Amino acid sequence: MQSVEVEILGRKHRLRTDDPVQTRAVARAIDSRLKELQERYQMLDYYKLLLLAILQMQNDIFELDKKNQNLNKELEKLNQMIGQIISDG
Repeated sequence: MQSVEVEILGRKHRLRTDDPVQTRAVARAIDSRLKELQERYQMLDYYKLLLLAILQMQNDIFELDKKNQNLNKELEKLNQMIGQIISDG
């Protein structure tokens, strides 16, 4: 593991990671999201901004999971159709 320093909303955080490049990318994405929220909700402190960002990101994950499940169902149907076409041919 490597130690990586990232900056989120002007605060530096030292993290240990197996993938420094990805960790920095994730930190930049979080920083960007927090800056957007900070502009919109200027009265919120750092920790409330973090909580709001976490809630939004978790909602995004739930939505992506639903889409993934639907795509997997569609893929399964297509595979069944292909299997029928192959067995009929």
